[in-house]
Amino acid sequence: MAYYLRLQLNTIDGRTAPRLMGHTAPSGSPSMTEIVRCSVQNCEKPAASPESRCLCRRHLILTCYEQLDEYRRWQEERLSPDGAAEPLRQFLLECSLRVAKLALDLKEFTNLERAQLLDILLQVTDLSRHLRQSPRIAVSIPVQLRGQESCGTWEEQTRTRVISRHGAMLECEHPVKMEETLLVVRMDTGRQAHAQVVWRWRRVGGTQEIGIEFLDSENFWDLDSGSPEPVV
Repeated sequence: MAYYLRLQLNTIDGRTAPRLMGHTAPSGSPSMTEIVRCSVQNCEKPAASPESRCLCRRHLILTCYEQLDEYRRWQEERLSPDGAAEPLRQFLLECSLRVAKLALDLKEFTNLERAQLLDILLQVTDLSRHLRQSPRIAVSIPVQLRGQESCGTWEEQTRTRVISRHGAMLECEHPVKMEETLLVVRMDTGRQAHAQVVWRWRRVGGTQEIGIEFLDSENFWDLDSGSPEPVV
């Protein structure tokens, strides 16, 4: 029986999350020797491969970009809850494996299409790097943020709203840029660590929230691996 790559939509917090996964075609489906057409309405082009969810080359690339854009929007706007991490991690893994195979094996792809597939792989790698690596804990810890700009150093005292072993989410009134490096100082212990801004979001008419990822600290919040609570 033919083996296709299909798009599965998982419901996450009332929303749908894209996921690519393998699907064995039921009996009666076209055999491997038959020409499989693109499943998009009014598209008569052949599928890119027996493992491309019956999508032609153009629609396969467009679908991957649409899914990655949707995931990036969830990430930047904090729309995905804790339970979304695993299915999204699965999607990124499967997407990278399938696209890498297509980019390397299919001679029918043009140079432009191969470049687009490689761009998709780079986006998958970037998104995977920022995917939440540990559970989040809602806790308020006083911290000071320090940053550098052309006119000098700025400092701001704030409190965390959510923390994890690898970073935190907190309010920050000072304008910051994506991938900007900040020095984070715990006001309760004096411990310091450098962190990178991995997302930022400002409420309409409200304060700015930022997500940070530590660059040089494994357990900045002194989280006990056997307990969900910070040891303070």
